[in-house]
Amino acid sequence: MNRQRIVTRHRQGGMSLIELMVGMTLGLLLLTALGSLYFSTTRSRSEFSNSAEQVENGRYVVDTVGREIELAGFFGVSSVASGATVASPALCATSPGALGFVNSPATVPLGLQGYAPGTVAPCLPNLAPASEILVIRRVSTTPAAAATAGQSYMQVSFCANDATSFVFGASAPAFTMRTKACDPAVTAELRPAVVRIFYLATCDVCSGAGDGVPTLKMAELSGGAFQVNSVAQGIQDMHLSYGVDLDNNGSADCYVSDPGVNNSAICTTVPAYDWTTALANWQNVTSVRINVLARTQRTSLGWTDSRTYDLGRATASGPFNDGFKRHVYARVARLANVAGRRE
Repeated sequence: MNRQRIVTRHRQGGMSLIELMVGMTLGLLLLTALGSLYFSTTRSRSEFSNSAEQVENGRYVVDTVGREIELAGFFGVSSVASGATVASPALCATSPGALGFVNSPATVPLGLQGYAPGTVAPCLPNLAPASEILVIRRVSTTPAAAATAGQSYMQVSFCANDATSFVFGASAPAFTMRTKACDPAVTAELRPAVVRIFYLATCDVCSGAGDGVPTLKMAELSGGAFQVNSVAQGIQDMHLSYGVDLDNNGSADCYVSDPGVNNSAICTTVPAYDWTTALANWQNVTSVRINVLARTQRTSLGWTDSRTYDLGRATASGPFNDGFKRHVYARVARLANVAGRRE
């Protein structure tokens, strides 16, 4: 009996210390491999998300700004703008009388106008010192059911008996333009005025010291004041080249950074063109080349950006020598409401 118990106890013996240490070592190696795989997967996913955000923001910006450029100069479904005088309102104008609309003689504002870096713009908070500014002026593509207090509207006449071709303002009793039937009980459609200003800001969330994220922002005139919203984060630079139609056929003959100055040395296709009137030059812009430099939201481990980027300026941007990845996005947008009438 005793012998049998001793044999049984030997058979039930546990692992030896050496076996336990070998097992622990193999387990630690396995955990290290799994941890390394998890870290690598997490890092790859983070880099993919980082790059995807940059691609999405860059493409979104050129599409958004491009669509606004295409709508620039839309002043209703009639041809009021074709025979009207053109005005250049102040950049931060907000009152109805300062927005460039005059019904007699018929005057409308420039549909599109750009401003060089360094322009003083109190309506554009946190404006980056090197930012170009783009202003789009038009009326809404959707008529309003009724006038709202504080909002400016344009109403175009379709009746030959109306004294003026349109009225513009914020006073509801002034909107008496009629439709083609000239029925005094039926007034023409009412369209809200649209002023949108695109610019680069030094931050997205700008409270306190700001987050330091370069952001494309849009200031939109609403209710008699500019409301500023972020369009896309990580937009570090934007350059606009303006296509000027020198022979009045609707197509751009040359692209310049500033149509407001004499560009005869650059634009030689139509030597007889007169560059002396800045307002006329802006009026002849029929397309815009949009170049945007977008960067990632977060730095990439082990990456140093030593590249330069061509945005259409005389000198390239960069190198930045930091850990952010960057890419240039570009598009040409046509001012349909200007070029279309000329064609």
